[in-house]
Amino acid sequence: MVTGDQPVTATAIARDVNIIDKNIKTVNEIAEEKGISLEEAMDQSDAIVIHGDMLTQAAQEDEALPEGRSYSCQ
Repeated sequence: MVTGDQPVTATAIARDVNIIDKNIKTVNEIAEEKGISLEEAMDQSDAIVIHGDMLTQAAQEDEALPEGRSYSCQ
């Protein structure tokens, strides 16, 4: 689901329409509750809500990569 809402609102909408189960905490919720980074919370959740600014940043970083090369995360 893509929405222009803030992550908290997007999470509520996703729960209302059963995209995210009501019993699952998002990466953002876990990070806030435990006082850890989003990266640390990634392994502890099955749901992530990404703000549009993060998508824009990822697209810009992707555009900066050289053409014709393959990169992988390990």
